Amino acid sequence: MKNIFRIFKRDLKNIFTNYVAIIIITALIILPSLYAWFNIAASWDPYSNTKNLSVAIVNLDQGSEFKNIKINVGKDVIAKLKNDQNIGWRFVSSEDAKKGVKTGKYYASITITKDFSKNLLSIINGNVIKKSELIYSVNEKINAIAPKITKNGATALEDEITRNFIQTCSDTVFSYLNQFGVELEHIKPQLQNIADIIMDMDKGMPKVGNYIDTAYTSSILFKQFLGDVQKNVSVVSDGLNKTVDIAEKSNNFMKKSKSSLEMIPSWIKSDLNSMKDSINNALDILKDIKPLIDNNQSEMRKKLVIIVDTCDSMIKKIDNNIELLNSINNYADSEIISNFIGRLSDLKNKFIDEESKLNKIIGYIDDGKEVSDEEINSILNEANEISNLATFINNDFSEDTFYRIESILEDISGLSSDGIEILQNAQKNIPTINSLIINAENGTNMGSNILKDIKDRFPEAAKHVHSDAEKIKNLTEDRRLNEVINIMERNAKMESDFLANPVEMKQERIYPIPNYGSAMAPFYTVLAIWVGAFILLSILSVGVNDFSNGIKVTPLESFFGRYLTFASITIMQALVVTLGNLFILKTYVLHPFWYVIYGIFVSIVFIMIVYTLVSVFGNIGKAITMIALVLQVSASGGTFPVELMSSFFRYINPLLPFTYAIGGMRELIGGILESTLIRDVTILCIYFLLALFMGIFFKEKINKLNKKFVKMFKQSGLVE
Repeated sequence: MKNIFRIFKRDLKNIFTNYVAIIIITALIILPSLYAWFNIAASWDPYSNTKNLSVAIVNLDQGSEFKNIKINVGKDVIAKLKNDQNIGWRFVSSEDAKKGVKTGKYYASITITKDFSKNLLSIINGNVIKKSELIYSVNEKINAIAPKITKNGATALEDEITRNFIQTCSDTVFSYLNQFGVELEHIKPQLQNIADIIMDMDKGMPKVGNYIDTAYTSSILFKQFLGDVQKNVSVVSDGLNKTVDIAEKSNNFMKKSKSSLEMIPSWIKSDLNSMKDSINNALDILKDIKPLIDNNQSEMRKKLVIIVDTCDSMIKKIDNNIELLNSINNYADSEIISNFIGRLSDLKNKFIDEESKLNKIIGYIDDGKEVSDEEINSILNEANEISNLATFINNDFSEDTFYRIESILEDISGLSSDGIEILQNAQKNIPTINSLIINAENGTNMGSNILKDIKDRFPEAAKHVHSDAEKIKNLTEDRRLNEVINIMERNAKMESDFLANPVEMKQERIYPIPNYGSAMAPFYTVLAIWVGAFILLSILSVGVNDFSNGIKVTPLESFFGRYLTFASITIMQALVVTLGNLFILKTYVLHPFWYVIYGIFVSIVFIMIVYTLVSVFGNIGKAITMIALVLQVSASGGTFPVELMSSFFRYINPLLPFTYAIGGMRELIGGILESTLIRDVTILCIYFLLALFMGIFFKEKINKLNKKFVKMFKQSGLVE
């Protein structure tokens, strides 16, 4: 034990008494840190600089017209993109875009086709609905990451155009409906008053009949009663004339809004088509996921998250359509619509099941668990079932449900026309009744023949009054009228905004790390510590000379004595790199003190592993150290999740010291989960003990074999 510390003290003395040694050791301490710092700084926040990615925008849109209004969506898109700083948009000609993408001047191009506005308005103007197209061209050989970023920009542009179109159309429709609903609400009391008068008249008709029957013997009383009735008829006639005028104005307004009501089935159909396309896109992504199980689980997780977002969007869209269809069905109570709502609910449940399975697999990926082919096949089968059901629902809507909804909306549109017809019929019958009463009044002096004629004609007139009263009663008392008015009076801006943006994403960050550089710091820091240990063992010797006083040094004393020297230097390397991360680069670290301590701990473990390999195996140990470095850089999961790698790298990942060194640093940077940190520290301690055991029990034996090996290799004349 005494000789071990004597070796350590001698090494320190030799270093501090030789300025060349001091310079070299200082360089060895600082050099690994530079490797980490430059890499961390270079990847500090790359996604904040996406504005430097040049993407060409070509606008060929020739525009279109809607109700004598010229519309050019392409120009509107260009105007908005000029204020968008997320990506470096370049507005160029078609030829310049094609040439620029090929030569690498632009990473990608987006072309707005010449029929873009025309096709976008085809849902309103034409019988054949055509989808507008954005042509996205990308040069994938320039860079591996840039195409992914530019594609996200293209997708965001597509979503923005769709959202604005939906909001504009729905705002127009709901504004018309709102105005009509307000008008109906204003005249509703007048309609109710007229209805009450007509129904009171209907109730009084039996009395009129009785009076006519007794007119033979009581003409004076009958004449007085007819005078009273004639007064009421005048009031009714005046009220009907005013109400018919109001109703005709309302009917004209309703006809203007009819086209807007008729658009509701088209919206639902458009939603179903969009849903079908989204499902097919998700299915395509799922088919691409299976090959990623073994070699690229990070990309697989991204695709799974995209599909989960798609499922959320589809569930919200289905809920919106179910709510709209329920509102319509409350009016008609249609079995066809009820069945269609049931099928939409089935589709929603399948989306919920699929989303649950996807989240389960994402959880496996996040927890480092292996995803089986059976699980991927399960979500693929579920997705195929969803696609088939969505196709069936889409076709079913086209054949039956579409026309039933149009019929119901036609009924809503026809409410005003029916009301006018009823009121006009009542208006036509008023002169007849008035004439009968006048004739009856005159007839009191004309004898029983005229009274007999009145008596015979009165039941038919009473029948017409009763029929009109029943129709008006049904119209005013039926809850459907109030429901339609309530729907129409809703806030148009809020309704259109909801249709355009039905879902808001609320992000919850767990263990947040503010920038990409800090997130990558564990990998580059651990890599720098290993590289530092390797360089140290490549330059400095592991051999120890006997003392000058003749005292011999045993292999174990040599092993432990020189280890203390190397450990001291590598601890300094760890201090420089961790403190430099904190105070020079300002990397985010939630627990800075324990972060530095953990860096020292990792350096002690790594130097024991590397030192033991070189001390026991010599140059072969250096080769093993280099191979271990290459494997750990590839399979430790420092950059991409290990689940995205091939099976070989997933298999060796749990066997690598890097895996646990990086994992522990991530805990101290983002937030500690005690079980994970304890596991990482424990396994690194096991590596330390295994290396120590190898150095103690195998160094002397393997050194003897290694000397023979080196001697024979030198005889080849290839080395000195």
